[in-house]
Amino acid sequence: MARLIADADFVFNAVALEDELDQASMSFDVPEAEITAFADVYGNFLAGKPAIKLDVSGNWDPAASQGDATIFAALGGVGLTYDFEPGGTTGYNGMAIVGSYQIQAAINQAVKYSASFRHNGLTVAADGLAPTRA
Repeated sequence: MARLIADADFVFNAVALEDELDQASMSFDVPEAEITAFADVYGNFLAGKPAIKLDVSGNWDPAASQGDATIFAALGGVGLTYDFEPGGTTGYNGMAIVGSYQIQAAINQAVKYSASFRHNGLTVAADGLAPTRA
């Protein structure tokens, strides 16, 4: 079995964030609807439309004009481009909105941030298309 060490690339709105990040993940969620009829012996389900959520966390660096400036500027805005390559080459890209942004400051510790993004299109915001995988 092959194993790949993460050399993740994460770009949001054409800004490379990977040098600030210590974690990046992408989850594909498929809601299900129950379609069981009264005569069915077992439950029967139908897959819904997939949704994608991207989560990142890392070191907050206000001087770098990268993560904080880019994510903060996109809060409440339209979908912007993203490119997530978990192994540094093959990955996924599309458009995403910022779903949440949190800055954590513990006393005498490094300041950290985390953000969540929701996929909302391929080539333009809200076009309803899946991301590309290349």
